[in-house]
Amino acid sequence: MSYFTSRNKLIMSLNQTDAQQLSAYLANITQNTELDALALVTREGMRLAYSAVPGYEVSPDNLSAMGAVLLQSGNDSVTKIGYNKLIEVVLRGKKSFLVVSAAGRFFLIGASRSIRDLGKTVTVFRYYSKKIGETYQ
Repeated sequence: MSYFTSRNKLIMSLNQTDAQQLSAYLANITQNTELDALALVTREGMRLAYSAVPGYEVSPDNLSAMGAVLLQSGNDSVTKIGYNKLIEVVLRGKKSFLVVSAAGRFFLIGASRSIRDLGKTVTVFRYYSKKIGETYQ
């Protein structure tokens, strides 16, 4: 299964090997979490990859834009209070959550309508965000 969108011109900057490696990371995240949606996005909010369960009602572009805003706001906040580096932003509702995790020049967004797997999802995101970040700075 390929996660990468063909309409995105930025994908052209990724060679076939990079695209396959990123796709494998995303497949592993999907296998190890119960997310309703998963996206790989540039820091500018350009969606590179997206996958969602049938019936998920948030558009990929809106999810990507929300993630970019949350990540930038989180980065600004961390910088202003004097901390070193933003790892992730977790937005939690009563029964759902959104995780935005820095991954080098990209970031991961995960959304779920089930709060029970939040801890596991954050752990999986930290692992793969670090791997992606080390490879694609």
